[in-house]
Amino acid sequence: MTTRFFDIESGEIQLVERGGDQSISFPVSIVQNKNQKENAFARRHHYNWDLPIAKIKSYLENLTKKEELSIDFFFVLSLKGTDQPVRIRVGNPRFLTNYFMKGEMAIFSEQENHWLSAVPYFTLKGVNLSLTYNQYEKEAYDYFRKHKKHWNSVKKQAKNRAVWIVGERSYKAQDNGYHFFKYLRTNHPEIDAYYVIQRDSPERKHVAPFGNVIDFGSKDHFEKVIQADYICGTHHPDSLYPIRSREYIKNISAKKIFLQHGVFGTKNIAPIYAKWVNEFYTDLFITSSEKERQIAIIDMGYHDEEVVATGLARFETLFKNDIPLKRQVLIIPTWRDWITNNQNFEESEYFKRYEELLFDPRLKEFAEKFGLELIFCLHPNMQDYVRYFENAPVTVIKQGDRDVQDLIKESMVMLTDYSSVAFDFSFLHKPVVYYQFDRNRFLGKNPSHLDLDNELPGDIAFDEDKVIEYLFKIGENQFKMAEEYIEKADNFIKYRDRYSNERIFKAIQNIPKQNKVKKFLRDDPLALKVFARYRRSKYYFPTMKLFYKFLSHFGKTNDRQIVFESGVGKRYEDSPRMIYEKMIDNKEDYDYIWIMNNNAPLKVNPHTKIIKRLSPSYYKYLATSKYWVNNQNFPTYLTKPKQTQYLQTWHGTPLKKMQHDQEQIEGRDEGYLARVTHAKNQWSALVSPSPYATQAFRSAFQYNGPVLELGYPRNDVFYTPHIDEKRESIRRKLNIAEDKKVIFYAPTFRDNQKKGKKFTMKNKINFRIFERRLGEDYVLLIREHVVVAGKLNIPEEFRHNIINVSKYPDVQELMIASDMLVTDYSSVMFDYANTNKPMYFYCYDLDEYDDMHGFYFDLEEQAPGPIVKNTSNLFRAIAKGHQYWDNYGEKYQVFQNRFAPLDGPDRAEKVYKAFFKR
Repeated sequence: MTTRFFDIESGEIQLVERGGDQSISFPVSIVQNKNQKENAFARRHHYNWDLPIAKIKSYLENLTKKEELSIDFFFVLSLKGTDQPVRIRVGNPRFLTNYFMKGEMAIFSEQENHWLSAVPYFTLKGVNLSLTYNQYEKEAYDYFRKHKKHWNSVKKQAKNRAVWIVGERSYKAQDNGYHFFKYLRTNHPEIDAYYVIQRDSPERKHVAPFGNVIDFGSKDHFEKVIQADYICGTHHPDSLYPIRSREYIKNISAKKIFLQHGVFGTKNIAPIYAKWVNEFYTDLFITSSEKERQIAIIDMGYHDEEVVATGLARFETLFKNDIPLKRQVLIIPTWRDWITNNQNFEESEYFKRYEELLFDPRLKEFAEKFGLELIFCLHPNMQDYVRYFENAPVTVIKQGDRDVQDLIKESMVMLTDYSSVAFDFSFLHKPVVYYQFDRNRFLGKNPSHLDLDNELPGDIAFDEDKVIEYLFKIGENQFKMAEEYIEKADNFIKYRDRYSNERIFKAIQNIPKQNKVKKFLRDDPLALKVFARYRRSKYYFPTMKLFYKFLSHFGKTNDRQIVFESGVGKRYEDSPRMIYEKMIDNKEDYDYIWIMNNNAPLKVNPHTKIIKRLSPSYYKYLATSKYWVNNQNFPTYLTKPKQTQYLQTWHGTPLKKMQHDQEQIEGRDEGYLARVTHAKNQWSALVSPSPYATQAFRSAFQYNGPVLELGYPRNDVFYTPHIDEKRESIRRKLNIAEDKKVIFYAPTFRDNQKKGKKFTMKNKINFRIFERRLGEDYVLLIREHVVVAGKLNIPEEFRHNIINVSKYPDVQELMIASDMLVTDYSSVMFDYANTNKPMYFYCYDLDEYDDMHGFYFDLEEQAPGPIVKNTSNLFRAIAKGHQYWDNYGEKYQVFQNRFAPLDGPDRAEKVYKAFFKR
């Protein structure tokens, strides 16, 4: 355990039931690490504790909830020199501790005549230590103990029949699990389909008429899960297991199907359900639309064959016109994962906001004016707090009282926040209002999969006044959904019919067989961890070089395969992107490979293969592809196979002298020129935007090969239709107000600023001066060069109008969003000339940079904008923007004619046809 500044005086371990108040504490022995320095900033401590079984047993026996209860571990610490104790979660284990953790604490309770079981696990998001607590009847747990080492014999008992396990949460039966189970029992009696649910669940009545209902934690439950061929659940598959012991789970061989519990997209679910998340495994991911399917592939890392767009199982009855519409409003907020007990809830903004809304006299006035009943339905995870709303002037729905889908079908309007049921409601083309007062906290560090302000099918309110306003507006419109929201809703559903279960069933039957070894090496966290360590070793690159050399000589070349890379695999942008997207638009028949650290290229073509730079697959595809396209160089130690054609698009018109034109090269070792010359010798053709650039390229690179002097494909974006709409969309994505002017600052890197082998750069913009001079009317976007390793630090006080866009995926989009450019010597100036917007040159080190590099032309003479050398003068020049065109209009036109004479629409098509069709 590590603390900062303070030593630990004493402490205890506290176990607290999640969602409740019952807790128990134990003393913990904490000893400071004797080997650390006396004045060390971080204070490291060793700790250990003992949990007396008798005390634990008494605590577990007195818990109200007996099944699937989470119990969390906390440190309660007294720090030297402080008055108040500190309470923190126990967690953050080492990888191997997490990966190999197993075991269970099982105690027989004579008082309950049950086995009490507590299985340790680490939570997904915080990686904190918790227990899953269950009580088991003696017969069931004795069966489990008896077969611990003999599950194969249990499995063989069902080898001649197909066993399907279906369910939701252990207490639920009204969502996709219920609907799919109903379909199986009604349409496929030949299948042994079983539904898992707690014996005393109020929702058990929904599945009971179909038979084959298994009590959660029963003997049958232990047996059937082992025998299952398919496990179909709406959450993590382990929520359908009778016990979460890893020793039991490793014997389960069933294919896992993620039926989902709602259309996703609003909240980023990658930290919970992504391909790379430990403990979440699925062989088939069910979605409702191509849009949602692409999110699963692009944002969550699933392979194309693992995700299907069938519609959710519950849609079969959603679209059944069997329930009359009632004059009622359904208020149905989702849960908050930071609310875990009564104290959290009572102090939460969630409680405050909804209490104020439900008691707002204007809401009552709305209901009375239009003759509506107000229905308030809390999420299942918030059912422990229903009592806090019992006195509200609304009808409060408790868990199990009503089927949520019935409420959706019979209500006239829905008020929610982020709940996925809003999509279901919108699919019926009924109006939705979103109340998102805590959006930033709810979304957390991970941005939404959607552009919420532009893609959600309903009005979005951030305060109570707007909620009331939108509700009255909907009422005045006779509760009809606006056409724009109908269109948005339809983007999230592929089939508005009642055959979703049939499609799900067929998709499950068509799950391809997988090679277990290949799957382990590709997906298992331990395999990935071992490879990552090997990847960092001194043996990796020599091995890859031999691997590449062997394949390039003896491997079979794919004549239809193209490898694209941009920005050393860090950015999906520039000319390679535009060429790729134009080829996809034109349906060119090639196999596309993108070297990329994310899945962005899949947005335009889900069949493109994404490869990590410098991975084994990277060398494989470079060695066996007929075509390469890059805007920088592939590793200089690689020699292109003889049959491969390599299109070098380069990454900008040069201002500064490069390579062989430099008298002295700063920041590079002795072998630099030899390496880049070897890399240049691999090029089959080079793209140029102008005669000026062609001359500079031939001189700098000593290149005598073919040049495609056709303009830069990357600048096609400035000549596309609807550019104004695109500009507005980009600005909304960056949360820039309509009335703000946007300054885009894009400096290049400095060869003489390095830390080790990586380039760094000091920020030379004085944020305080910007705030004082221009902060009221302007927003400043700052983008570091791709090779700069340092992270730009923008103090919190300036982040409302200074935005770090270094990781924004497309620099051309930032140019479109901006109103002016500030740069120094970056080639971005030549692209920006296509926008016809002002440019300012912040060249604080002009003389030093010129001495170090040299320029191909006199920047001071030809720059189409003022050159300034400090922040004050820069912002003073921008403030005089009304004089810009009078002073620099003529220079701007000359600049365009010399450096961007060939840029225009469809350069990407001209370039790729000139290269690939020659």
